[in-house]
Amino acid sequence: MSSENPSINSSRAPEPVGSYPHARKVGNLLFLSGVGPRERGTKKIPGVELDEKGSIVSYDIEIQCHSVLRMCELFLKKPGPLGIKW
Repeated sequence: MSSENPSINSSRAPEPVGSYPHARKVGNLLFLSGVGPRERGTKKIPGVELDEKGSIVSYDIEIQCHSVLRMCELFLKKPGPLGIKW
């Protein structure tokens, strides 16, 4: 995409797991990329319990969904931490 549609990254959201921005604003639209439940600075996924070998013992989809929505909220709050003007 061109510089007319700049990429947006947040220091509050988890680091992307790929080479893509957190978001991109195109006109009046905001596109979020790969928003997941991870916590920033860790590989911890809320709602997932691992055993000593790192295998999943249990997971709670409700906790994960709430975490994803909190991540989306980082981009949508007014006035957002990303300097987005609405």
